[in-house]
Amino acid sequence: MADLPSDKVDEAKQVFDVFDKKYEGKVDAFYIGDMLRSLGLYPTQAECEKRGQTKKTGEKTIKVEEFLPIYSEFYKMPAKNFGTYEDFMEGLKLFDKESNGLMSLAELTQVLVAMAEKLEPRVVEEILRSTNTKDDAEGMFNYDTFVRALLQGPFPNEST
Repeated sequence: MADLPSDKVDEAKQVFDVFDKKYEGKVDAFYIGDMLRSLGLYPTQAECEKRGQTKKTGEKTIKVEEFLPIYSEFYKMPAKNFGTYEDFMEGLKLFDKESNGLMSLAELTQVLVAMAEKLEPRVVEEILRSTNTKDDAEGMFNYDTFVRALLQGPFPNEST
């Protein structure tokens, strides 16, 4: 694929092969977002669904030739489309009631499982575990540290 560097094509093919569980050269379209996230990109579910991701497994499959243009499109998007450190900090400041850099971990969890691009509670738990985010005795955590760890990735697989 001419519009991606050859190393990125190779990387995408390797990720595709991992998701090709039956070794048939096809992957369930339900996993498009997971494959992109495995490649270090962070598209929303809605963005993936616009490009062929299905809401349930078993509805359709895609071949690597169909996945590469999707990957290319997301790969070329500016990083700001996925949210910057400043974007996350500005959003989380809304929950910092005392303006001390702390917010309630329970409140963050509630927001992540209940708003817009909802996450499953188990995914939130994995994100918190993978970023080593823990609350203190008062249920608060430093969201600056959380955002920095979050932006370093990788994100947990939402479908496992």
